[in-house]
Amino acid sequence: MKKRKLNRFLVFSLGTFLFFILIAFLVKNPLLQSVADFLIADETMEKSDVIIVLGGEIKGERTKRAVELFNQGYADVLLFSDGTDLSWRTKAVDEMVDLARELGVPEDAIQKETSSRSTYENAVFSKEIMLDKNYQSAIVVTTDWHSKRSKFIFDKVFDETNIKLTYANAPDERIDSLKNWWKDSEKQQIVLTEWAKFIVYWLKYSF
Repeated sequence: MKKRKLNRFLVFSLGTFLFFILIAFLVKNPLLQSVADFLIADETMEKSDVIIVLGGEIKGERTKRAVELFNQGYADVLLFSDGTDLSWRTKAVDEMVDLARELGVPEDAIQKETSSRSTYENAVFSKEIMLDKNYQSAIVVTTDWHSKRSKFIFDKVFDETNIKLTYANAPDERIDSLKNWWKDSEKQQIVLTEWAKFIVYWLKYSF
């Protein structure tokens, strides 16, 4: 019964969201642009013990941004978090690590988390590693349009710890930005899909 009510509420929420998107099309650009801008959290990075790099990147953008911060001295360790299998013997995290090595990151600065298959699990398993190694601070790196949802989840998961989290965004190399997203099919897919995921995460982890 509870699951049925949650499903109805989710359908209602998504329907309401789509309704407001339709209204937004009628009131033009500023409101439409704010729909995409909401998804992007402000960068807040500070010098930290570790940089957590979330999996799910398309063209290495998250790894490249993390290496950039590493080279600027923001942290001495990169923790790559992704348990997705690319094949029976290769995980996505291995490609991230290979790219980091190619970009000059030394082996002793690289750590891997290989169990996560969602943003929530990125946070849960990264927290376990941080507590085990007594890290006190981290910069979370993800793609800009994924940053608001990531911040929401990581802040929730780390809430009862003393670990300080800050955030850094990587640009999606497939697109120039989310400006005028309603005029481009690829940008539309990014924005609408991420909004749907944000609503689901908010419903699942806010109560």
